[in-house]
Amino acid sequence: MPDTLPRTDPVTVAGVPVTPLAPGVRPGPPSLVTAGAVLVTIGALYLGRDIFIAFALAILFAFLLAPLTNRLRRWGAPRALAVLFSVGFAAVVVAVVAVVVGNELYLLASNIPDYQYTIREKLAGLRESAGGSGVFERLSQMALLIGREIGMINTEAAGDAVTVTIRQPPPQPLAVLDDFAGPVVGAIASAGLVVVFLFFVLLEREDLRDRLIRLLGVGQVLRSTQALDEAGRRVSRYLLMQLVVNTAYGVPIGVGLWMIGVPNALLWGLLAGVLRFIPYLGPFLAALFPVTLAFAIDPGWTMLAWTAALFLVLEVISNNVLEPMLYGSSTGISSLAIIMAAIFWATLWGPIGLLLSTPLTVCIVVIGRYVPQLEFLGILLGNDPVLAPEQRFYQRLVAGNHEEALEVAEDYLEDATPIAFFQEVVVPALQLTENDHESRALDADLRRLVAERVERVLTELDEDGQLAIQPDDAAGEEGEGEAAPAEVGRVVCLAGRTPLDAVAAGLLARWLTGLGRPADVVIGFDPREGSAGFGAPGAGDAVALCYLHARPQTYARYVARRLRRLAPEARLIVVALNMGEGVDGMDRLPVDGTAFSLAAAVEHVIRRDGANRRPAAVA
Repeated sequence: MPDTLPRTDPVTVAGVPVTPLAPGVRPGPPSLVTAGAVLVTIGALYLGRDIFIAFALAILFAFLLAPLTNRLRRWGAPRALAVLFSVGFAAVVVAVVAVVVGNELYLLASNIPDYQYTIREKLAGLRESAGGSGVFERLSQMALLIGREIGMINTEAAGDAVTVTIRQPPPQPLAVLDDFAGPVVGAIASAGLVVVFLFFVLLEREDLRDRLIRLLGVGQVLRSTQALDEAGRRVSRYLLMQLVVNTAYGVPIGVGLWMIGVPNALLWGLLAGVLRFIPYLGPFLAALFPVTLAFAIDPGWTMLAWTAALFLVLEVISNNVLEPMLYGSSTGISSLAIIMAAIFWATLWGPIGLLLSTPLTVCIVVIGRYVPQLEFLGILLGNDPVLAPEQRFYQRLVAGNHEEALEVAEDYLEDATPIAFFQEVVVPALQLTENDHESRALDADLRRLVAERVERVLTELDEDGQLAIQPDDAAGEEGEGEAAPAEVGRVVCLAGRTPLDAVAAGLLARWLTGLGRPADVVIGFDPREGSAGFGAPGAGDAVALCYLHARPQTYARYVARRLRRLAPEARLIVVALNMGEGVDGMDRLPVDGTAFSLAAAVEHVIRRDGANRRPAAVA
C-alpha cells in the first residue's frame, strides 16, 4: 500500500496570512432585494438630506471629540460633564475661527475697489504689450460683432411686437427682512441640529453601538463588533491624519503668503487647510483665491509667480511625502472610488457631501467587508486585490497577455521564493485550467496554449535567474534541505497525459534540480512502447507520474502496471496535484507512494535513505 499523509492547505500567501470566508459564504452579485434596498436608501438620503447631513456631521465631529471625552472621563469627570465640555470647546473653536474669517472678509471687501483699478491697469498693460499683434482688439471686435448680430436677430424676431416692461414695486421691509433672515435662520437651525445630534451621539455612544449591532443581527455580534471597530479606527485615523496634513499644508501657505505680501494671508492659510478636506477639488479652490488676489493687487507679475510656486511646491510635497507617509492604507478605498464617491455625495448632498464623501465611503467599504449582502460594495470601492495571485496569473494566461502574466509572476517573486511561486501560483493556475476544461468552459486547444504560455513565462524567469532555488528556500520544509544518500539514482518526472501534466513535471524537475537532485522530464510516454525515450529505470531510480486531472486513478494504474513490468526495481510515485478532497482508489495503485503536492513529491525523492525503506508523503 502506498504511503500517504493528509494534506494541509496553506494559510499564507507569500508570507501574508489569508482569512478564508466562512463556510457557505461566497461572494456574488447583488440580488434584486439588495439592489432595491440600496436604491431606497439613496432616495431616503436625498429626501431627508437636511436631517441626514446634520447627523453625519455630528458623527464626524464625534470621531474628533471622542478622544477628549474619553480622556476627561478617565480623569474622573461624569459623562454628561465631559460631553458638555467637549462640545463647548468645539463651539468656542468654531466661533473663534468664524470671527477671524469674518474679520478677514471685511478687510478684503473694503479693498476691492483698489483691486479693480489694478486689474484694469494690468489688462491695459497687456493690451499695450501685445501691440502690433492686435489680439485684444480682435477679440474685443469679435465680441462686439457677436453681440450686435444677436441683437439684430432678436429685433427681427420681435417684429412689431410691443415691448412690455414689468416694474416691481419697492420691496417691503418685512420682505427684505425675510430674504435676509431666512438663510441666516436656516443656517443657525442646521448648526443647532448638529450640536444636538453631537451631544446625544457622545452621550449615548455605547447605546447606539448596541443598537447597530442588534440591527446587523444578534447572531453576528462578533462580526458586527469587528465592523464597527474597524470603521471607527479607519475613520478616526483618516480624520487625524487629514488634520495633520491639512495643518502642515495650511500653516506654510499662510506664512508664505504673508511673506510674499498677499493680503489676508491668515484667511487664505485657514481656507487652504479647510478646503483640503475636499478630495482633489479642495487644493484647486484653495489656490484659486490667493492667485487671483495676487494678480489683482500687484501691477507686475512677481507676486503671482511666487504665489503659484508656493502652492505648487507645497502640493507636491504634501502628495508625495506627507500623505503616503501618514495615510498608508488607512482609508482602504481606491483612488477611483474616492473620485466617484465625491461626485456621488456632492450630487446627493451638495458641498457638504464633498466634505463627507471620504469618511462615509470608508464606512460603506468596511460594512461591505463584513456583511455578505453588501460585499459588492467592498469589491467595487475597496483598494484590496479582488483576485488572488493565481487567479490573476490564470486570467492573463487565458487572455494571452504574456507581458502582464510575467509581471504578475515577477511581482509575486519579489516577496516569495520560487518554491512558494510554484506551489501557490503556478500549480493553482494549472488546476483552474484543468477544471475549466473538465467543465467544458475551456477547449483542448486553449488548454494547450495556456500550458505553452506558462512554459514561456517560466523560461523567461529562468533566463533572468528569478527561479534559482537557494538552500534556504527549502528550510521551512522538514528535511528538504538535507542531502540525498548516494544510493538514490536518477529521477524521471513523467508527464501524464496533457500539456498541463508536462508543465507540472517540469516544475517538479526544477525544484529537485535546485536542491541538487537533477531530474529528467519525459513528455509523451507511451506505455506500449516500453521505456523508449528515457531508458529503463533501475534500482534506486525514482519515477514520478505527474497528473493535473481531477481523477487520475485509471490513467495512473495503467501506466504504473506497465512500468512495473519494465522496471520492477524502480520506485514509482504518483503526483496527483488536482485531487480535490477525495483520495478514493489512490491506495490501490501499484506504486510506492502518492503525493498530492509538489512538496510531497520532493519529500518522496529527497528523504529516501535506502532501497528497503519507503518515505511518507508530505502534502
